[in-house]
Amino acid sequence: MPRGRLPIALRAPLCAAVLVVAGAPVGADDAAGIAGRVQSRYDETKDLTAAFTQEMTIQAGGHVLRSKGRMYFEKPGLMRWEYESPEPQTIVADGKHLWIHQPEDRQVLRAPLEQAFQSQTPVSFLFGVARIGRDFVPKLLDEADDGGIRLELEPKAEEGGALGLLVLEVDPETYDLRAATVRDPLGNVTEVRLVDPVRNGGVAPERFRFVRPPGTDVIEAPGS
Repeated sequence: MPRGRLPIALRAPLCAAVLVVAGAPVGADDAAGIAGRVQSRYDETKDLTAAFTQEMTIQAGGHVLRSKGRMYFEKPGLMRWEYESPEPQTIVADGKHLWIHQPEDRQVLRAPLEQAFQSQTPVSFLFGVARIGRDFVPKLLDEADDGGIRLELEPKAEEGGALGLLVLEVDPETYDLRAATVRDPLGNVTEVRLVDPVRNGGVAPERFRFVRPPGTDVIEAPGS
């Protein structure tokens, strides 16, 4: 598998964790109040589908990688990311495993979900392991250029600095999610923006089943 592709793939599910949590109006304008509403909206969300754009900035060299596609999410912990460009790629979380398929390499990487999503990372509340108010420190940032509210979530764990953080950008009136940004410990930044999201519209179960294409090798993640 060529170097440089896998890290991009693995960051997509990390962003997916925050793509379903915003959407309810809030009365309080403090960070804790907004974070509480974000959690409540997540608790009410059963599924989500949307087109997306993704921009990843690599700290080493300052390279910017852009991609787009479509994503599907269903609780608890089912996800599918279909990348259309710059090259096809499919990422599926089926409840037990994370599958990453890169057709050009004729390979599939498989990893246990508990290995891919550790309990103290920002993604953990997606799987019911963490709660925003209990496990993260919320902080309001300067508003976005288009007036969106920006809420930073940092893990409370002692090793939080080694886990990275995420920033949600939400509409100031409806609190629907506009974008999610993940900064990893190496300084790489990945931003995902939703396009025409549909919430609680139902997702076909087969979206979350990965079928290995004929002639494709399955590679187990180290330590799995």
